[in-house]
Amino acid sequence: QTVSMSAMDGVVPWRERITDSIARSRKIRGGNYVQLATVDANNAPRCRTVVFRGFAPDGRLKIITDNRSAKVKESRRVEVCWWFSQSSEQYRFAGDITYVGGDGLEEDAALRKQQWGNLSDKAREQFFWAHPPAETFDAAPEAVPAGGRDAEGKMLPAPDVFLRG
Repeated sequence: QTVSMSAMDGVVPWRERITDSIARSRKIRGGNYVQLATVDANNAPRCRTVVFRGFAPDGRLKIITDNRSAKVKESRRVEVCWWFSQSSEQYRFAGDITYVGGDGLEEDAALRKQQWGNLSDKAREQFFWAHPPAETFDAAPEAVPAGGRDAEGKMLPAPDVFLRG
């Protein structure tokens, strides 16, 4: 069925609506958590929670992940589901995900570097773990640079395992 533009009068575009939903949920813990679904090599669905990190200038949703995590090796076709408790709204997006490492296009590499700088010290530390993210944690965590910083407190560059999606 084709819908004429005149029938769309008064309909608020999705980007405007979700921006409003984000603003209303900004102070709620978990308001920026979204569910990311993929399909693994055995064709089994996989879903996990990731943190929405804003919109890229071209409108793509930004997330971060570790290159060693399972989701990176799974399908590039994904679906995101986002529930906003304040407005009782759910948004779902389906599409292809692109993971950007240090070798990405110049614009993407700049966004990756900016995102690395925006992370909290604790979030940066995770990317220096010797072992990839898994379902269990090591009994004794390995030594990592505190806050992802060197001895003088200067932020270290993003390691190769840091990806922006």
